[in-house]
Amino acid sequence: MAASKKLLIFTFITFSLAFAGAESIGICYGRVADNLPPPEIVAALLTANNILKLRMFDSDGAALAAFANSPIEIITAVPNDGLPVLAADPGAAVQWLAAYVVPFYPATRIKYIAVGNEIFLGSPDYAAFLVPAMQNLHAALQAAGLSDAIKISSPHAASILANSFPPSQGAFDPARLETLKPFLDFLSQTGAPFMANIYPFFSYLNNPASIPLQYALFTSPALFVDGDLAYSNLFDATVDSLISAMERLGHPDIRVAVTETGWPWAGGNNEAENVGNAMTYNGNLVKHVLSNVGTPKRPGVGVETYLFDLFNEDQKTGQDFERDFGLFYPSGQKVYDVSFSL
Repeated sequence: MAASKKLLIFTFITFSLAFAGAESIGICYGRVADNLPPPEIVAALLTANNILKLRMFDSDGAALAAFANSPIEIITAVPNDGLPVLAADPGAAVQWLAAYVVPFYPATRIKYIAVGNEIFLGSPDYAAFLVPAMQNLHAALQAAGLSDAIKISSPHAASILANSFPPSQGAFDPARLETLKPFLDFLSQTGAPFMANIYPFFSYLNNPASIPLQYALFTSPALFVDGDLAYSNLFDATVDSLISAMERLGHPDIRVAVTETGWPWAGGNNEAENVGNAMTYNGNLVKHVLSNVGTPKRPGVGVETYLFDLFNEDQKTGQDFERDFGLFYPSGQKVYDVSFSL
């Protein structure tokens, strides 16, 4: 069957499964690999599995066009090295929007523009350009009449927190406040979320003596009590630490969108990286997100969440497990059994 026909059938199935007011699960579309299917097949695969949100790490016109007329909401992106030009020249922001958004929207349901990724962790020299680039892109969106439909933010690693324990004492690194204060002001003024990349896997890997594996996997039999709140998993605790940090800077109402989280199923040298743990973490996370339970600080407020990664990325550098986060093989078969519906 042609991919386009599959897409129409899967779209109908997805809409029949969706229910009003609930979060749907998202997934990251990392493409540092040489064996991936074309974007048209990816669109059909996602829709068939009720995955209705997709995060891209670049702006690729061919990929954006492949998701036209699908129910999938898209995060498109400006790479870190694109920030200086956009920050310096409002006209460059207009040109970027004309090249990578306007030709595709609304047929392709672009929801967010992620400006940079983990600036403070990987590219701190670009931090000064972050907010000006976002402001210029927002002005371009306003001029195009799209600022209500498409929001702008920037994903940050959880290491942006100088303190994350207990969650009520969450606080940002003071050295980063010069950028973070205007960044949070921008999010508040435009109604955009704070985008965070949260990996309990890395927290456990770096500190197994203090973080129980079960607490990272959503399987802890015990609760951690923080004042009037009780935590059963590290994911919720990290989200609430970010909320507490924003509250300390006078922003209690900005929502958190988790733009990356996941667990590798291979490639490691210890007990953490295996199929069983990956299936447990991602399976429990999906149920948690779809149930809209929220977090202890914000009960009943669903946390928009994107799993990492759609496929393994065999050309990534770094430790072996960095290439083994994929939930699907390039054939479309699941690596392990995870349901993306309740």
